[in-house]
Amino acid sequence: MIRKSCCNYDSGNCISLDDGEPCICVQSISYSLCCTWFRDWVLPGTPTLHAEITKPKGLKRCTECGAPFLAKSNHAKYCSDCARKVHRRQKTASDRKRRSNTDK
Repeated sequence: MIRKSCCNYDSGNCISLDDGEPCICVQSISYSLCCTWFRDWVLPGTPTLHAEITKPKGLKRCTECGAPFLAKSNHAKYCSDCARKVHRRQKTASDRKRRSNTDK
């Protein structure tokens, strides 16, 4: 992704770090370093990867689909799409149970 998307990457060297001598792109040789240009300008183009790398506070994985999402509370278990589906499924099951327990 660095080679294709980062405009400062030039055949293994970083143009923004170049001060007269070629400087190796630190992200191409390390898995833990993330340069500020890449983090600020390239990563926002891929929201899921951006969320996983920057790990904002409150980031959780949906128990239904496994996608990362920003939790609005500490009780959140589902992303917004799955929350609607799960709530509808639970309400249907609750209504069905309540109707089956009525006296005839």
